[in-house]
Amino acid sequence: MHARVSGALLALIFGLHLSSAAVAQQRPTIAVLPAQYFAADPQSAENLTMGLVQQFESQGYSVMPMDGVRSAAEAIGYEPNRHYPDEVAVRIGRRLNADLVAYPRLLALGIPMAAETTSEGLLTPAAVVHLRVLNTRTGKPVYFRQVGHEFNAAQSIASEFSLPPTVAMAAAQEVTQRYFARVAGSREEIGRAR
Repeated sequence: MHARVSGALLALIFGLHLSSAAVAQQRPTIAVLPAQYFAADPQSAENLTMGLVQQFESQGYSVMPMDGVRSAAEAIGYEPNRHYPDEVAVRIGRRLNADLVAYPRLLALGIPMAAETTSEGLLTPAAVVHLRVLNTRTGKPVYFRQVGHEFNAAQSIASEFSLPPTVAMAAAQEVTQRYFARVAGSREEIGRAR
């Protein structure tokens, strides 16, 4: 009897391990569009894009290669400084056979109008990041969030600000944090009833 119970328990544990591994492998594919930029520079937008790619990869998502995403975006005339409706982002995601598409925008980079000075008398710049994640099967948004990510910069007010890779990664983490906590694995993300 003891051997049967131990064997059954071992089989149950092994089965749970396999099913959790299968769930981890079922993460959807996602195409991260090149971040659009408005009151910012192209390199900062690229750094933000790569930060988002790293965030999704670190959570086990299969991220579409950026060369393919850029090609699909260029094929429909996607421009880095023009707002688009969700349908355009969904169309790009469908061209790539991705389950999801992340549509990031670096709206502004610099000193906010209501900025306060630090104890050293410096103004604190911020990166305003807007992210939408859309399900390509349903065509509907599953997540949207806008954050103002403050960062330290040793630049004068007259200088142009840029978003270094480490700061871009922190901004990407801030804008996706609630996605991974609330949306990842949901029916909305998967696009079908469970």
